[in-house]
Amino acid sequence: MNITKFFRLSLGRWRSQRTGHHLEQSHFEDVRSTVDVTLLELDDPRVVRGCRDCGIDPDSATLPYQIDWYDSRTRGLQIDRLSRSLVIPVPNPDNANLGKLIQLALEPDAIVSIGEYQLSQDGTFTVISSQDTVTREERIWFATPNLRLHVSIIRPSDASVTTTTFTSDLRVLTPAKPKAEAVSTAFDEMRR
Repeated sequence: MNITKFFRLSLGRWRSQRTGHHLEQSHFEDVRSTVDVTLLELDDPRVVRGCRDCGIDPDSATLPYQIDWYDSRTRGLQIDRLSRSLVIPVPNPDNANLGKLIQLALEPDAIVSIGEYQLSQDGTFTVISSQDTVTREERIWFATPNLRLHVSIIRPSDASVTTTTFTSDLRVLTPAKPKAEAVSTAFDEMRR
């Protein structure tokens, strides 16, 4: 797998199940979401601005995308929330499977995160990003083209791991036409 195939496989609508453990607070979360991943144009003003704000040439970016997720349930409590973020991969010119990953929440006063990514030979995508005194490491891989798995850890610089998450995403497939309907449609087209 190469980086282009990895990002293209990530596009579409997903049903997501995330469990997280906040170790310091002995808190557990269980979140179900619908996630839409949409490819953006390289000349999208948000992509250009995001690159420039990070001091990166927008022409070096590739396959930028927007992630919209709608959290629907947390531990039996109804919590409806729409979040949006912009993700801009900036591959290394010598090896596209290595590079920078700009992540920008599309909210007022959102913090931009710039991480280093690597796609290993086994297809595992790893991103390590640091902000202030916290490091986040995330690994993402496809068990099948329609099943994506993530694990992440958050580690403050002065402590051991404080938060861990595991996420599984199932691609939402558009239902196929029932056979009778497909035959009827084909017959109607032949008559024209």
